Amino acid sequence: MKFLEIGKIVNTFGIKGELKVVSRFEMPEKVFVKGKIVYINDKSYLITNVRYHHYNYLIELNNIIDINEVEYLVGNTIYFKEEDLDLNNDEYLISELINYQVMDNNELLGLVTDYDDNKVNPLIKVNNKFYIPLKSNYLNKIDKEKHIIYVNNGKELML
Repeated sequence: MKFLEIGKIVNTFGIKGELKVVSRFEMPEKVFVKGKIVYINDKSYLITNVRYHHYNYLIELNNIIDINEVEYLVGNTIYFKEEDLDLNNDEYLISELINYQVMDNNELLGLVTDYDDNKVNPLIKVNNKFYIPLKSNYLNKIDKEKHIIYVNNGKELML
C-alpha cells in the first residue's frame, strides 16, 4: 500500500474546526472531496466538509466542529492511499513517470529523471538534460504497463 503526500496543514481557520491545507498535489479534485479518507500521523480521518479558499483547502475532519479538537494537527502532512485515487486508464500522476523510457519514432531518447508540474505546461526531464512538454503536439501515448512514454518530435528539444 502506497501513500501519497497531498498537503500540509498550516493552520486552523475560524473557530469551527476547519483546517487550512496547502497543497501542490496534481489532482486535488480527486482527494479533497467530502467522504474521502485521508491519513495524518498513521491515523485515518474522514473529510466531512471541504472548500477552496484563497488558493488553499479548508477541510473539516470527522465532523469535528471545535477548533480545540483539531489544533494538535497543525504542522502535519496529509496523505492519501494511492489505490483510492481511482485513476482512469488515460490518467496518471506525473511523479509516477520517473524512470519511464522515452521513445521517439522507435528511438530511445532516455529515461525520465525529473518533472516540472507547473499546471500550465507540465514537463518531463529526460536524462537530466532536456525537457519535453506533456502536450498533445509532443505526447503521443503513455504505456503504464510497459513504463514507456511515446513522443513526437522529442529529438528537436534535445540540447
